[in-house]
Amino acid sequence: MSAHDAIVADHAYEKTLRWWDGFTISLSIPAALFVGMGYAIGYIGAWTALALLGSVAVIACLQNYIYSEMASMFPDKVGGISMYAHQGWRTRSTLVGPLATYGYWFAWSSSLAIYGLQIGRLVQAEWFPHQTWTFSTGLADIGFPHVVALGVLVLGWLLNVLGMRPAMWIMYVTGGLVLVPIVVFALVPLFSGDWSLGNLHWNLAASGFPGWRTAIAWMFVLAWSVYGIEAVASFVPEFRDTVRDSRIALRLAGIFVIAVYLLVPFGVGGMVDQAKVAADPVSFYLGAFQRLFPGGDVIMTICLIAGLMLLMVMTTADGGRVLHGSALEGLTVKQLGELNRFKVPGRAMSLDLVVNVILILFVGEALAVIVAGILGYLLCHVLSLTGFLHLRRDEPDAERPIRLGRPWVYVAALLAAVDTALLVVGALSAKITGYGSTKELIIGLIVLSLSVVLYAYRRIVQDGETFVWRESAATAQQEPAGEPAVESAADRV
Repeated sequence: MSAHDAIVADHAYEKTLRWWDGFTISLSIPAALFVGMGYAIGYIGAWTALALLGSVAVIACLQNYIYSEMASMFPDKVGGISMYAHQGWRTRSTLVGPLATYGYWFAWSSSLAIYGLQIGRLVQAEWFPHQTWTFSTGLADIGFPHVVALGVLVLGWLLNVLGMRPAMWIMYVTGGLVLVPIVVFALVPLFSGDWSLGNLHWNLAASGFPGWRTAIAWMFVLAWSVYGIEAVASFVPEFRDTVRDSRIALRLAGIFVIAVYLLVPFGVGGMVDQAKVAADPVSFYLGAFQRLFPGGDVIMTICLIAGLMLLMVMTTADGGRVLHGSALEGLTVKQLGELNRFKVPGRAMSLDLVVNVILILFVGEALAVIVAGILGYLLCHVLSLTGFLHLRRDEPDAERPIRLGRPWVYVAALLAAVDTALLVVGALSAKITGYGSTKELIIGLIVLSLSVVLYAYRRIVQDGETFVWRESAATAQQEPAGEPAVESAADRV
């Protein structure tokens, strides 16, 4: 084995996943529905929530079709859609790669603390209602849910750093459990006497703002979870049959999420009173399940915890791969470009753990940073979709094992425009949903700015190269800075 081959092998992911593994990974996104759906129903009514959730799901599905073409163009690129943004923009701006990467990573990473705290609250509500003690870290009050959140954070990190197969087995089990409430709530209108159309309401004007602005503000928040079905793209280099598996997994995830995000809000919304949901948007599901059959509250709690755990395991795996891919491309510090002995990015995933422990101990209510995460996440989607347009124009003859028809170019342009509108209007309307303020927007801008600083440090200090604002077309055709992520060109599928 040559020195080059040894380096490549050291940085290569094992190609062990099939399309059904990718689909299992995407099951974590319907689990996120149970995090945000209660707030939407409580604030704007079930009919409104259903319409907006369905709209966002359709957009997410269409985006996944576009990302399937880009996945086939870059089967060896680690980092999913953030890396596609970099490839499409690198000859126009070298800053897009770092911005897309860190915007994407912070959105996913900061959500770990949110999911962990949701698990803690569910455990407390169902089994430990009297554990109401708290202590202060000086910046935040910490209670029983925070301690549980720290425990599941460490558990999710441990499952990931031991390799992809242990993580996948946990995803199979938790994915199966999260399907239980999805199926039950989707079928509720068919067999529950408690379900009524009278419980579904339109309350788009309840905020006091124009209806169109309220709709965009809520779509901005909901996109944070629904768009997440693109996470399958971060695992493309690990698919055995790269093109076939990535095509099926990405597109099936998109179709599935449309069905779930239409049927489940319809079923849940017809069972519950809007005012009661507004008062208890997180655990009202437990009472709804209890009404369907005895012991349903316990079953629902277990299924919700399983779904949130699935989200945490997948999020850690996804975020770690994005940072690792960014380091391999020379977009951030070298230290994150290493795989551990189990062939997973242990250092990058450990950074996720540290960030979220800090959020739990010193921010307390991690939901406060959600707007900061959504800001960078939607920016990443805009840059990825416009990157698709650039690649179609700049490299029309490039190899595309999955090639969409020409109408998809116009679809991509429309989606980029829609996401831009969600980004701008939604970020400036966070007070409508109660999910954030100007402070959180500033946090998001700081994170994005930090990505540029780290990129400059990597290029100038660590690589000893001059800073360039854009790469030449000739340079873009060469192997990028950093080390390869897969075996070799001859081994690519």
